[in-house]
Amino acid sequence: MKLSYTFKHLDHSDALQEYTDQRMIEIGRFLLKDGSGSVIFSKQKNEFCVEISVKAPEKYFKAIHYSTDIYEAVDFVVDKLEKQFLKNTKQRKNHKKPELSKEGRLELALRIQKVS
Repeated sequence: MKLSYTFKHLDHSDALQEYTDQRMIEIGRFLLKDGSGSVIFSKQKNEFCVEISVKAPEKYFKAIHYSTDIYEAVDFVVDKLEKQFLKNTKQRKNHKKPELSKEGRLELALRIQKVS
């Protein structure tokens, strides 16, 4: 995943950029194809703002978080994006009739067993 970085009202930090890269590589596996994204680090008074937007071939993802610690903000934003990626993956896998998928048949069998 290719990411472009922007620092607003903040000095450029290679360590922060590498940390964000590592975290995004961990969750990038949830996307089917490579996507491109932008990361914006900004500071407003005493809070840091981290905004990450990812454009994948199938969808657009965006997450924002404000915190007093910039690394904590990166962690929260990456967690939010991971949830969005997982939800998208789940929707893609289960877009057909549940009876036709293996998971759907399993879930239906479990429901029947609970009722019996």
